[in-house]
Amino acid sequence: MAEIDCGQQHLTIEDAIHHARTNLGGNDVEPFWGGMAAINPGRVVGYQVTSRRRWRLDFDPGKGVHVNEENFDAPPSRQKVVHAVTPAAFDASGRPIASDMQVRLYWNKWTTRYGTPGRGIFCTQCDNWHINGRCPF
Repeated sequence: MAEIDCGQQHLTIEDAIHHARTNLGGNDVEPFWGGMAAINPGRVVGYQVTSRRRWRLDFDPGKGVHVNEENFDAPPSRQKVVHAVTPAAFDASGRPIASDMQVRLYWNKWTTRYGTPGRGIFCTQCDNWHINGRCPF
């Protein structure tokens, strides 16, 4: 299932998130925890509107900073929408200066609402840290 572009220019991360939330048609219900062990374990990377609708902040060198909107209730061609954030800076040759620093700062800010960045949530029932934000016991 291929990703499609949202078709709008987003100058800020907040604008891209707002557009994704509007498309998903609801309020953030619970945090969406990162699942990539080498990049974002124990970090909140976005939010779920329902169990089948969510958005997450992401970065990759090819796309730069972007928000992934996932709506598995939509037709297959509209299930994955990308909200690219226009780069803020360019080098001397006109190429965007891409860095994941801003994305990681957002992830840490969101995670501190629910737990400790990189460790997740401390569970008082089993006296253990849960990287995905939920106690499996």
